[in-house]
Amino acid sequence: MKLLRMLFLAMLSSSVFFACSTNTKSGDENSENGEVASQACTYSYNADSTTFKWTAYKYTTRAGVSGTFDGIEVKDTKTSDNKLEVLKGAEFVIDPFSVNSGNEERDPKVVKYFFGSMANTDKITGRINMIEGNEASILVTMNDRHVDVIGHLAVEGNKVTLTAKLDMNTFDAMEAVNALNQECHDLHTGEDGVSKLWPDVSIEVSTVLNEACK
Repeated sequence: MKLLRMLFLAMLSSSVFFACSTNTKSGDENSENGEVASQACTYSYNADSTTFKWTAYKYTTRAGVSGTFDGIEVKDTKTSDNKLEVLKGAEFVIDPFSVNSGNEERDPKVVKYFFGSMANTDKITGRINMIEGNEASILVTMNDRHVDVIGHLAVEGNKVTLTAKLDMNTFDAMEAVNALNQECHDLHTGEDGVSKLWPDVSIEVSTVLNEACK
């Protein structure tokens, strides 16, 4: 009887020990999960982290010539818990005369013969009207033409990148393309002897969003 009583007490102690251990562990997990679940983050636009790159193409082999604009303003961004919603409805204004291709001889020609051949080129404006999935609809105004351009979005951490192509045909700007190509005829002539400036321009805009969590 004494042996049975000792065995019973040992089993009871063990069950209490494991029950306490299980409850403590579960409580810790719940606490950790609750801590993660209660954390909320919001995102906002960071102008200092934003980069803008355009790429035009020359020669029949489509050699890229890239640059940026030194005068760009972005406004009407949002603070949101959705990274892409930060840019929905955002507007941008570009000073085309601030074009910067890293070539002091090329830039004045782009200003004079390309943008100078367009109407009302004191600024290029745009607005991100719609974001759906990884696509954005951007209303771009240039050469007195309002064109809906489809862009593609990519998110990597807090970095959001927007890429798109602008076709000068849709902006009725082939006169500007031809004027610049004529001025730079020899510089746009490849090994095949053909002088070519393509009508499409690729753009890439990247920004690293501010993050605030609590």
